[in-house]
Amino acid sequence: MGRLDGKVAVITGAGSGIARAAAKIFTREGAQVVVAELNPELGAAAALEAGNNAIFVQTDVTDEASAEAVMQQAVEHFGGLHILFNCAGGSVLEDSKVTDVDMDVWERTIPLDLKGPFLCSRFGIPHIIASGGGAVVNVSSVVALRGNHPAHVYSSAKGGLISLTRSLAGSYSDEGVRANVICPGLIKTDRIKSRYVARKPSAERGGTVSVFESYPFGVGEPEDIANIALFLASDESRMINGAVIPAEGGISAY
Repeated sequence: MGRLDGKVAVITGAGSGIARAAAKIFTREGAQVVVAELNPELGAAAALEAGNNAIFVQTDVTDEASAEAVMQQAVEHFGGLHILFNCAGGSVLEDSKVTDVDMDVWERTIPLDLKGPFLCSRFGIPHIIASGGGAVVNVSSVVALRGNHPAHVYSSAKGGLISLTRSLAGSYSDEGVRANVICPGLIKTDRIKSRYVARKPSAERGGTVSVFESYPFGVGEPEDIANIALFLASDESRMINGAVIPAEGGISAY
């Protein structure tokens, strides 16, 4: 018996990284999964990889109509919605301190990292309520827990996501919806590996990697975060609501 038997999940950004790992793990545990991904090649491949209980729906989480449509398609195809895993997001190398960063970075980052989860929650939560309740799992970042990271735009978006998650938890618990947020540290996704391995990083960015590597559990795999999401999405975590889960090897604690 799987830990998500009978559950329907929408996973955003599931064409790659943590979300792609989650699509495989969720289906393995019995869920029916909608791979919500902007890139059609990545999305189709991820759904195929996840198996017969997964479908791909091309989705732009920053677009209101697209966010609404993917939730509706999940319900129409699988008969309900119980889990929303808001994982689409990312940062850019041009992000910097508030006094230095180009405002184009703000215009690119905030829609993806904050507006996207907002819109998906806006349209997903009513379906979760109608399906009898379930879970919203958001992905923030360790940068929202520490004050010395140079990516001030990304930090702002991910800090806002923590506040949004707590607000969702307080507002919808009476209707059977839990909301929790994971704050990963450095995770070896393809994006991160290309940023830090395939190209020569700046001294500042390279120093960031060194800090994580100095902690015994400082650098993780996508599956590490996907497994936390699995727990938060399952009924095993029914007593956890409004929690901020650091998953960064301890870097924000000591």
